[in-house]
Amino acid sequence: MTRQGFSFLVCADPELLKDRVGELLEGHGFAVRTFWGDEELSGRFWQTLTVPSMMGPPNAVVLRRAQDQNDEFWSRMGALLAMARPSVWPIFCLEGEWKSGKSTVPKTVSKGKYWDAAQKRGWVWEHPGLSRATIGQELDRFAARHGLTYAHGVKKILAESLPLSTIALRNELEKILLLAGPEKSIQPEHLAALDAEEAFDLFAFLRSLQTPAGRQKAWDRLLNDPAMAGGDMVFPVSSLMLREARQLWQLLHGEDGKVQLYPSLKTEKKRLAQRLGPARISRFWDIVLQADTDIKTGRLKPAQAMENLVKEAQRLW
Repeated sequence: MTRQGFSFLVCADPELLKDRVGELLEGHGFAVRTFWGDEELSGRFWQTLTVPSMMGPPNAVVLRRAQDQNDEFWSRMGALLAMARPSVWPIFCLEGEWKSGKSTVPKTVSKGKYWDAAQKRGWVWEHPGLSRATIGQELDRFAARHGLTYAHGVKKILAESLPLSTIALRNELEKILLLAGPEKSIQPEHLAALDAEEAFDLFAFLRSLQTPAGRQKAWDRLLNDPAMAGGDMVFPVSSLMLREARQLWQLLHGEDGKVQLYPSLKTEKKRLAQRLGPARISRFWDIVLQADTDIKTGRLKPAQAMENLVKEAQRLW
């Protein structure tokens, strides 16, 4: 494949960016030289970008977080990108968070002639990052890379529970891979290795709210765990709470086959579902929606919404 003159990679996920750089450079013999756009660029950056390598391989100059550079930088870059240089491959990573499914390319970049030229030549790569809708593709790629298969229902559980950060997701899958052994088949019992269960086991947290001693322990964690007390966990906990609610609802209504868990945990959750009943299980959706609304309207800070989330969950008992 003919190499690109320069490249723009638009994605907020660092691991996906790393993958894409590797795909672009494969077979071309370029050495990766990485610099960071949220730091002051040194003379070494400009020298690597402008002076051909006389010894060793040609340079792929990768500028991470390039969206943090100012107008002066991009104005200067225009003249450099207009020159064809076989021994230098500039690659700009625009890592701003996407909004409403659309990339946020700075106007100082999108207004430049080099941006239009890159788009016309297919030198712009855009990826919104992982989502619950696309995470299955990453699971398939991981399975293909390692010769794995997923037991019935396991892939669905992973797609619903794994983090939407590629590096974190792969770290979790690497743990499960060790448990799969020579059979190369991921079984429901292997899911106990997930960090989501180790770092915050929501089911255990909900069970603890049933007793005074358990409630005291839950509140101690809420007050003393920095991620919980600061509100950083409110959205992960909300997501896990909805997942638990769906499972409890299905188990309560005899849809056991749709809940893929190892048997002992499924039995335990079914007992809890029967104890709570449909009215109290359905309250989980109200609780999560209220927390989401409070934060997004600015009525409450995340830490306050997290506290309310636990209070309302406690009232279910």
